[in-house]
Amino acid sequence: MVKPILINGVKNSLFLNIIISSLLSIIPFQNASATAAFSRQTGEPCAACHMQSYGPWLTQLGQKFKLDGYVAGNANTLPDILNPLSAEVVASYTNTNVGVPGGTYYSNANGQSGRNNNVMNDWSAIYYTGRVTSKIGSYLQLNINPQVSYSMNLAMADIRYADHFKIAGNDITYGISVNNAPTMSDFWMSTPAWMYPYTNSSATIKPAATPWLNALMGGANTAGATAYTMINNHLYLEAGGYTSQAAKMAQGLGVWANATGTSPQGGLIDGGAPYWRMFLQHTVGPHTMMVGTYGLAAKVVPMYQSGYGTNSYQEYNVDSNYSYMLNADHMLMASFRYSRDNMQMNSSVQQGLSDNLSNNLDTVMLMGMWTYKQTYNMTLAWNKMSGTTDATLYNLSSQDSGCGVCSSANGSPNTNSFMLGGDYIPFGKGTSKLDPYLNLRFSLQYWAYTQFNGAASNYDGNGRNASANNTLYFSTNFMF
Repeated sequence: MVKPILINGVKNSLFLNIIISSLLSIIPFQNASATAAFSRQTGEPCAACHMQSYGPWLTQLGQKFKLDGYVAGNANTLPDILNPLSAEVVASYTNTNVGVPGGTYYSNANGQSGRNNNVMNDWSAIYYTGRVTSKIGSYLQLNINPQVSYSMNLAMADIRYADHFKIAGNDITYGISVNNAPTMSDFWMSTPAWMYPYTNSSATIKPAATPWLNALMGGANTAGATAYTMINNHLYLEAGGYTSQAAKMAQGLGVWANATGTSPQGGLIDGGAPYWRMFLQHTVGPHTMMVGTYGLAAKVVPMYQSGYGTNSYQEYNVDSNYSYMLNADHMLMASFRYSRDNMQMNSSVQQGLSDNLSNNLDTVMLMGMWTYKQTYNMTLAWNKMSGTTDATLYNLSSQDSGCGVCSSANGSPNTNSFMLGGDYIPFGKGTSKLDPYLNLRFSLQYWAYTQFNGAASNYDGNGRNASANNTLYFSTNFMF
């Protein structure tokens, strides 16, 4: 494991450390047998299943591969015990417009975040993916993360059983997914588990509010199962339920998170939480269009404090995705999502964590992409969040996280941002002998805020402006 490299020096030192960190991350895995298991299993280059040659946005072939339970293909060239294994290393550099006190983002035995210009190993991962039996497959991701209290955790898990049949001339694919997060079973980029940008900085200020499904993925230790069906590759239906894992189980998997650092909407699910997903998709020539909806409803124990009853949360989402294959070299893609969170805050009010018994949060995301030769990608996105003013709920400086620059002085969660991104993926097109064994993505993002936590200026009550959180993030992502 490569420890975080935290630098507050000159520009040349920063980029030298990025290069050194990346090279050190590669060396141990070049001598190992771990590879990109899906590509090796199917015998196809990454670009066959992934838009932009490096996931997670899936092509139609990639969607079918996931729906069928990750079992397709018989091109294995390594022993069965090794073939499902892959490894990933992510290293990055983050600059914010105005720095923050050291240790704001993380602080542990491995070190702490600097005031600004943080270079680090975001995480390393080991994957066990692919066919287990003829009808059962897996996607398991074990992360090694030096920035959190538990340095090793089961980040993503999806174990599937799938099969097919025909009825009255209709092709039916059906299956069961046992997984550890709502939307983990999905394959569209407008869901939290797979949303672009696929890698975000952990060393920059985030808004006080976040859609509830995103908050769940950040620390509710969830586990659940869903049943799904795809009819004629046109209509998709899925339903199931989730709950929070018991403390000892979550600790054993490395995913236990106490109240410190959780979002204001965070907490443990009490009992079960029903989840639903439905969409229609259709392809005509070079055009593919999808329109859908998904959501989750639950009773929640806020901030992990029992004995005060529960909150009641419901999140409803409407999403749409579109892609246009202009020709063999050019792809145009667009994505949209609207989220509505309704929150009954009975327990939070009793604990003094919220002023209002009822809150809501609305989030809109629009994103457009242009990809050239499955190698170069440019993205422009707009995100807007607005909701009920709650001076206590969004004042994180008075809660366990203690992050003053993350707080809203006027109690408003309203945030408006733009993101300009670029990606370069040199491998994964089947043009190199390394393609089944190695993939690489360089990503550059710039986030600009016109409003943050309810204001354009002095949003935290101590003089910090929204533009102070403008962020430049560069990451290198290696898959073996």
